[in-house]
Amino acid sequence: MKKTAVYLVLSLTLVSLAACNKQKDNNNSIQESENYPESINSEAAQNINALALHDKLMASFSDDWIERESDPDLYPEYYGGSFIDNNGNFIIAVTGNMDKNREYLTDILGTDNFKIETGRYSYREMMRVMDHIDDFLVNSSIPNDHPVLIRFAGAYPDVMENRVKVLLTEVNDDIISTFKKDVSNSPLIIFEQGEIPELY
Repeated sequence: MKKTAVYLVLSLTLVSLAACNKQKDNNNSIQESENYPESINSEAAQNINALALHDKLMASFSDDWIERESDPDLYPEYYGGSFIDNNGNFIIAVTGNMDKNREYLTDILGTDNFKIETGRYSYREMMRVMDHIDDFLVNSSIPNDHPVLIRFAGAYPDVMENRVKVLLTEVNDDIISTFKKDVSNSPLIIFEQGEIPELY
């Protein structure tokens, strides 16, 4: 299995689900604003601008950021991740001094058209935890009937929660204890029930 494939697939699924939920939430507002196409165009433009800011920020980390997205060393220590909220705002999570980081990011992006949130953990730290999980998943010496392997449904860095979220088909004290003993005991990890995605 290609490294990071499990959570990359899950991340793409989550993006798709978020888009579906946003579409559902927007159905009423779109119907209400049929006479106001400029508001729809404005929202689309804001999303495009937010995506452009994301790409510009990532390119400031490295020119080959697309190929290195799963590399913890790509990300500076102050960076806690980024996302686009339901209003189309580009949100950057940071660790440390918010004002200093806002000033630094404004210089990088050439605009202050973004919002800042603070978090305890950097994206680099989250990606290192993801590496530990990947190493366990691809370790051929781990038996196929290992309790974690048979219940593992995915993992991803959850920027909004500032944690690595591990999805298990069954969450209880025994499986959590086994995961912490055999995979990772990082304080960044939170557990949640989930289903193993069907691959077509």
